[in-house]
Amino acid sequence: MSTMQTRNWLTDIPEQIGRDRYLPAIGSWPESVHHLDAAAGKALLAALAAQRPLLVRGEPGIGKSQLARVAADILGWHFACRVIQPHTEAQELLWSYDYTQRLADAQMASVSKDTTGLQDHKRYVAPGPVWYALNWAEAAGLSNQSNYRPPEQAASPATGTVLLLDEIDKAEISLANTLLEVLGNNGFEVPPLGLTVQSAQVPLVILTSNATRELPAALVRRCVALELRLPEQEPDHLVDYLVRIGQAHQPEMSGDILHEAARQIVQDREHCAELPKTGLAEYLDLLRALCAISPEAQQQQRWLAELGGYFHKSRTAISVVGDTNDVT
Repeated sequence: MSTMQTRNWLTDIPEQIGRDRYLPAIGSWPESVHHLDAAAGKALLAALAAQRPLLVRGEPGIGKSQLARVAADILGWHFACRVIQPHTEAQELLWSYDYTQRLADAQMASVSKDTTGLQDHKRYVAPGPVWYALNWAEAAGLSNQSNYRPPEQAASPATGTVLLLDEIDKAEISLANTLLEVLGNNGFEVPPLGLTVQSAQVPLVILTSNATRELPAALVRRCVALELRLPEQEPDHLVDYLVRIGQAHQPEMSGDILHEAARQIVQDREHCAELPKTGLAEYLDLLRALCAISPEAQQQQRWLAELGGYFHKSRTAISVVGDTNDVT
């Protein structure tokens, strides 16, 4: 392990613990702010040191996915991501082969009598996010394919990669088993190219789970684990936490409005029987809506009373057909 690699995660991550870090927009991810607490920062260090995936569990909207993005930003590493769906197959995370295009080319070649292009399998092999994570430069050399395109970013090809596999609990067990083998070997085979993809630098892999179903025990055993929870020992603690995060996201907003919005969110959360619960994501959405409507505190206070309930999860707003109440 080089001195530069050691310096990156042994010094840069601890320096950011307890701080709010601005995250610029990248790909489809909007600009944001992330507060790196001590538990999350230490979990990143543990995963990097052990060269194991970091499994982050917690309720939706608590910041699990953004932890991967902030890690990439702190380290100056590439960021690759993929949201897992129930139909996602392990193969597409590694690479795919465009058989449809090759068949079309073969039909054209039968007319032109020129089959030389059919032998160039690089034209049909498309790297997936795991390939980018293990060897970014190699995957980027085949980036004309459409299977997976990472977010546009300015990181150097010589840097490492943070790979986010979001909502891994949606995956079939076969995907988890393949993922374990690939990450354990830090490589995989691409038979059409006669190529073994090998890790240029061990990536930081972050798996997130909303705990919708139990994960395979083998996967959990091979991960460093972190559970994100809101501070709910006392309602006032959660209000204070939300206000602090709100100040980081909306620094121009009145403290009174931040506090009142947080109080409403916490009060509604107490009436949520199960997931999804009103929480951090709803709080930030509410603040964003108020700021978009008006920069003036008086107007924001008024609209908080009008719109706050639409961000609550314990009940659904009801529209009475024919209601003539006007918004003025």
